[in-house]
Amino acid sequence: LCMCQPKAGKLKQSSRHSQNGREEERKDTPPSCMSGPGWHARGDKLPEEKRVPFNRPSPRQVYDALPFVRRYFMYWVRHTGKKEKLFINTFQPLQHKPYYGVPCGGIGSGSIGRDFRGGFCKFGLRPGLIEHKVNVVPADQFILSVRRPGESDACYQKVLCAADVDRSSGQLSAWDFDFDEKDIAFRGLYPRSWTCYYISELSLVVVLRQISPVVPHNYKDSSLPATVFVVDVENRSDQDYEVSIAFTFRNGTGYYRWEADAGCSSKEFMFTAGEDGEGVHGVTLEHNIDRMRCTYGLAVKMNEASPVSICRSFQPSGNGAELWRHLKETGNLPEHADEASTTAQAVGVCVRTTVAAGEKREAAAEFSLVWHMPVVKFGNGERTYKRRYTRHFSESEEGARFLCAYALRERRRWEEEIEKWQAPVLDHPHLPLWYKSALFNELYFITDGGSIWFEWDDEWVKREPHLSEYACDIMRQHGRFGYLESWEYRMVNTYDVHFYASFALAHLWPHLEISVQAEFTDQVEHVDEVVVRFHMEGDRAPQKTRTRVPHDLGNPAADPWLLTNAYVMHDTGKWKDLNLKFVLTSWRDYVCIVKKERRFLEHVYPAVKSLISQGLSTWDTDGDGMIENFGKADQTYDAWQMEGVSAYCGSLWLAALRVAVELAKEIGDGESEREWRSTLERAKAVFIAKLWNGEYFRFCERSRSRDSVMADQLCGVWFLQSVSPEMAAELLPPAYVQSALGKIFDLNVRGFAGGRMGAVNGMRPDGKIDKAYIQADEMWTGVTYAVAAFMIQQGDYQRAFDTAWGTYDACFNRFGLQYQTPEALYEKKFYRAIGYMRPLAVWAMQWALERQAGLGEDNEAPGISQLRETTFSSSAKTSTSAKGQAPLETAAKSDDDVGSEGYGSDEKESAAVGVCPLKSTSTLLTLGGAASDDAASSSGVSSVKDVVVETI
Repeated sequence: LCMCQPKAGKLKQSSRHSQNGREEERKDTPPSCMSGPGWHARGDKLPEEKRVPFNRPSPRQVYDALPFVRRYFMYWVRHTGKKEKLFINTFQPLQHKPYYGVPCGGIGSGSIGRDFRGGFCKFGLRPGLIEHKVNVVPADQFILSVRRPGESDACYQKVLCAADVDRSSGQLSAWDFDFDEKDIAFRGLYPRSWTCYYISELSLVVVLRQISPVVPHNYKDSSLPATVFVVDVENRSDQDYEVSIAFTFRNGTGYYRWEADAGCSSKEFMFTAGEDGEGVHGVTLEHNIDRMRCTYGLAVKMNEASPVSICRSFQPSGNGAELWRHLKETGNLPEHADEASTTAQAVGVCVRTTVAAGEKREAAAEFSLVWHMPVVKFGNGERTYKRRYTRHFSESEEGARFLCAYALRERRRWEEEIEKWQAPVLDHPHLPLWYKSALFNELYFITDGGSIWFEWDDEWVKREPHLSEYACDIMRQHGRFGYLESWEYRMVNTYDVHFYASFALAHLWPHLEISVQAEFTDQVEHVDEVVVRFHMEGDRAPQKTRTRVPHDLGNPAADPWLLTNAYVMHDTGKWKDLNLKFVLTSWRDYVCIVKKERRFLEHVYPAVKSLISQGLSTWDTDGDGMIENFGKADQTYDAWQMEGVSAYCGSLWLAALRVAVELAKEIGDGESEREWRSTLERAKAVFIAKLWNGEYFRFCERSRSRDSVMADQLCGVWFLQSVSPEMAAELLPPAYVQSALGKIFDLNVRGFAGGRMGAVNGMRPDGKIDKAYIQADEMWTGVTYAVAAFMIQQGDYQRAFDTAWGTYDACFNRFGLQYQTPEALYEKKFYRAIGYMRPLAVWAMQWALERQAGLGEDNEAPGISQLRETTFSSSAKTSTSAKGQAPLETAAKSDDDVGSEGYGSDEKESAAVGVCPLKSTSTLLTLGGAASDDAASSSGVSSVKDVVVETI
């Protein structure tokens, strides 16, 4: 657990006023909120091992990809100067930044990233686009100012941030950014985090708690573009202090392109006291981001004991001297400072309070931050969309004010609901601590994965006539939802990946999952006749083929829903798994979410029937009931060739057939039920005869990997067992399934990276990693979580947690990939595709624990109580912490590390040397606010020195 004091051996003299050792010990004790489950780090934490995007394919892999390289290079050159339009920028993969913490925001209304050392970064306010290039914005900060009684100037004033801040142009040069990173501790447990600042020279401890309104089954609050910050101050000295806490924010996202047309203007506002006796005072900053209007709102809860000051404008590009001096001399922010402009303007709010000696002041200040961007458009700008939260809050600028007040008013309820949701897991005596962190922290992607959630618009059906009445009704009720495959694979709702990740939605926000599934159902028979050339094979085909599930619903830099199947590396109309995954997901949603609602069944069954029929007529080349792969990219492992019958696609086919039989029975289609049941029996016999070798199911019949042990070999059985264990048991002998999982654990888990990095995709039977194809030698984080869930279903709990632990430990603790979990890790040096959707499959583990292991129930499986800590050794560097706490992982910076990570935020494009892979597939190359516009008239607005005063 993270400690607030510096490293052992370098402790600062934080108790110069103490008279005995007991008091000194008390002053070095971390606040209780910094202990407990979550991801912990001290401000000087660095990765144990430096990792970079993959750029070292083998000579054979390079040779195989040469035709593709030529075609893709020409495509890449055509997008010079507009690389954001690329659905994947293969030559310039994103590099991770090892300082990310829990992001700010709800679901589908944009996100703002946090650096665990303080500061705001990586804005995702434009729909579906994450500005990973943006590092910490200098003006977006919390500032602490402390004065002793009777003294005029502050004895201490610093920015509460130890991140590297670019001030090369002299911006805010008067501000003190010299907070010691060793005096910062962080605990992240999405959707909350705690940042502890230890001011040793004053014996003060300040804890900044961040709360975003992400609450399962709460579709209103979870949609809000808001975050609340609660500041606790503990005075461990023997004298009183007057403490001022200021919060400042500037226009834009830190990306210079949005400044020229910013059009900034600010307005102060105040809500008079409500029933709780506390009012709200704040300021809004209206401006443009990429030609879309956005209003930032900063506010603070008022009370008589804590005066509030507001700064309506200061120049964030200036030296900041006037604001800094005024705060230091008075403890308040000036109303105006410097000369702001329409292209660069910042605002601030401040609370001043007295903290007595020995006092711990909880909620000494409560701030809300909102980004009110109600109407947005995608890159092509063909139509506009209203964010989902506009159902409850006005689209006008006043919506930001009401959001600020609502967030502060509801903060306690949000925390209560979050704690109630998380308690069964966090309080469980036998679940590993790392799992408790992984389960909730991997959910960061729901906020920070470019998620989009829009209110229904009747105009949609004019451009999308394929939308069914059922899908329209669902979207009218619950909105239209999407999220990215990854930050750098810019495709919305990539279905082959959503298949794994969807357990998070199905478990926590099931209406959103139904919305996605209903929409994909309508896409099955939809056709886009535009002929495109696919980069990998070079062949030409329609963008979207009839009787096929699309790979994705479009690129947010273009126009999702209007232009689907943005992934044109391959003709995904030939993929086997997309259709089969749709069938399986339809069954899960039918049984587990809508509880066998007839209307849902009638909506999906025609698509299921056509997909199964199409599979039999097109993919079963020899008529034996089992489909075959064609040796090209025809499934999600699109760089890993399968030929003939394959374990992965074959198991999906068996499971899809079994589901189709049951759906036909449910709807009364006896003829199809009988036909598919007969086909299933024949297919099972073929699958076993051709692939079972006595220990596991071989990768496929032919191809260079034919004898390899694939981690995902029984994907279809796993998914079906998560819904209907009895049906899954009919597919293959249970002893075969358990034997295959045992082989996967022995070879793919324990035999890969010392058992400390999850399950590698492919392993040769002799224990060597399969390197015949790209992706075979990768460990896919989401697939590892799915394999662990599969093991849980078999009652093999220890192996399940040992398998999943490696993924979490490698990403969060060793490689600095926390809150940006990639699609893939290699045994050494490399990763691929940071900020990826598939790791949400960790919720498949929780799904299995609750539904099949009875977690938390009276009939909980006895194996849960027998779990022990993972036995694989860990070489993580640690420093001893005090008072019996767990060790803190740290790593001191060396001269070689400084500035070597390449985390610059400038816009220049520099092609990577070598080659690096594409997608998960591809290849290589290097107050319940105002809900209407007349809300102001009903809320008692009056003017006081042009400050808007309203009633909550």
